Amino acid sequence: MKKTLCLFWVGLCIVTAGWSQQNFDSRLEVIKHQLNILSDSTVEGLNGSVNFTVSNVDIQQFLRSIAETHNINISVDPGLKISITNNFTNATVKDVLYFLCRQYKLDITFVNTILSFSAYEAPEKAPVRYQQKKLNIVYNPANSRVTIELAQDSLALFARQFTEVTNRNVILAPGLSNETISGYVKNVTIEQALEQISFSNGLSFSKTKDGFFVIARKEPAGNAKSSRNASGSLVNSLQGEGQLDFSYKVINGDTLVSIDMVNVPILAVIGEVSQEINKDFFISAPLSGSITGKMKDISFDNLLDLLLRTTEYTYKKEKGVYIIGSRMQEGLRKTEVVKLQFRTVDAIETFIPQELTKGIQLTVFRDLNSIILSGGAPQIDEIIAFIRAIDEPVPNILIEVIVVDVREGFNIETGIRAFLSDSVPNTSGQVFPGLDVTLSSKSINNALDELNKTGIVNLGKVTPKFYTTLKALEANNNLDVKSTPKLSTLNGHEANLKIGQSVYFIQQTQNINPGVNPITTISQQFRQVEANLSININPIVSGNEHITLNIEAEFSDFIAPEFENAPPGNATRKFISKIRVKNEEMIVLGGLEETRKSESSSGFPVLSRIPILKWLFSSRSKEKDDKQLVIFIKPTVVY
Repeated sequence: MKKTLCLFWVGLCIVTAGWSQQNFDSRLEVIKHQLNILSDSTVEGLNGSVNFTVSNVDIQQFLRSIAETHNINISVDPGLKISITNNFTNATVKDVLYFLCRQYKLDITFVNTILSFSAYEAPEKAPVRYQQKKLNIVYNPANSRVTIELAQDSLALFARQFTEVTNRNVILAPGLSNETISGYVKNVTIEQALEQISFSNGLSFSKTKDGFFVIARKEPAGNAKSSRNASGSLVNSLQGEGQLDFSYKVINGDTLVSIDMVNVPILAVIGEVSQEINKDFFISAPLSGSITGKMKDISFDNLLDLLLRTTEYTYKKEKGVYIIGSRMQEGLRKTEVVKLQFRTVDAIETFIPQELTKGIQLTVFRDLNSIILSGGAPQIDEIIAFIRAIDEPVPNILIEVIVVDVREGFNIETGIRAFLSDSVPNTSGQVFPGLDVTLSSKSINNALDELNKTGIVNLGKVTPKFYTTLKALEANNNLDVKSTPKLSTLNGHEANLKIGQSVYFIQQTQNINPGVNPITTISQQFRQVEANLSININPIVSGNEHITLNIEAEFSDFIAPEFENAPPGNATRKFISKIRVKNEEMIVLGGLEETRKSESSSGFPVLSRIPILKWLFSSRSKEKDDKQLVIFIKPTVVY
């Protein structure tokens, strides 16, 4: 009974504390909102800047200084006896006041522009009235028969209401007040109803000589022992000759034990079981706490592990004696240096689950690539097992990349062009290979004179301002650019490669300063244009050495500017892909092909379309350009 009241009181304190903190947080939000309203409307001093360094200063003196400096009406409860040690730099007054309320649990009462400070008092929580559930129990006094329907209802409540309805006294054995029962019987006698309800819930039913009905727990079968029957045992001595809901059964002599317990002190379980199976133990620190559980066929060592796992206690076995005490106690505390074999110790503590490191001091020792652990031995052993599981060789991945950029094209220009100009160029040009000649009027007249001498035809002469060009050219270009970079990286880490060049151009800016005599200034600034070959690959190796590659590749080239004095252009080709390949398997990405064709001609109408004559009366140009980009990638896992 004392233990139940104690647990109830602790639970009530926890709930009350949580409710009080929730109300205080709500009050702080109201204070913050009211300070913001005043600072935006009537009390501008709340937006002022505070620069204070104070040590052990009374809060009344501190608030009075702020009020005088920033013209704020502040009243302080004389009962506040708080010393402040803080450093405020460029903080607003309203933020400082809000901080004081939160830090020292203060309250502010706002009366127009007056701020009255006092200690925060939580409002009283209205008590919740308990409404007892009415169970479905129907009794017919005429034939003394009863109908009962229960579904996970309190056994204690059933005994009380059954007694009230039937006027038959029902008594519960100790330890059953917190049990719940279920069952359904219809139109049966009182004894039949109680017997069936008890049987269906694993309980026993009996009737005393005085006419009382007693409901108790069934005794364990076989060689099971119960603390209720252990006269003079450690369990009863702990409870002051009381009774506990605790039973156990020894299996295989003294090797294994099955145990069933409900809210039993840990010390009672250890003492009773160790006495039965002849295990020696020594308690070096007071054990507190209770346990509820049901375990089957476990050893004494495993039982201790389960009993002490979530507590601040641990155990150590020396010469057959189990020493039980605090995890930090000398003799039970363990310090271990764990050296990693395959991976670095950097950031290893972030991978260990927080549940494992609770109460353990963990220090990273980079000089030896190790971790120093200090704390309870079972917990440290669990952490070491986890570290060994993740301390595996991390594979390296060698990534071979072949980038092939093939460009092919040709250009054909044919035809005759004639011009009139005040400045006639001299005869010049290319005759072989290919024909690209400019003929002056003098050269043309000399050729015409030779034709006229034959007497066959007389074409006359051209004017001195006349000249012509003859073209019959074919140009072919083939460009094969091949890059073969090799990258290496750890599993799960990105490998980057960037090769490129930069071109600078001048950017002019003209500024005009207005005035009576406007002044124009011109400034020049160099700007940069880049063309890069960039490859980013992030490989992830799976258990069967299949590799998942996240690939991002970008290739850019300079192109001729479209306008005079303009910066060079930039043509970009980009791949983003996510693929899975086998180890040492080559894949192909790309195949991006671009083909450009263009044909143009000019000449005399009609004559430029007549076969043979079109070669004399027209000029033609034909161009074709093919580009293709292919990427080969081969990853290789290296341990």
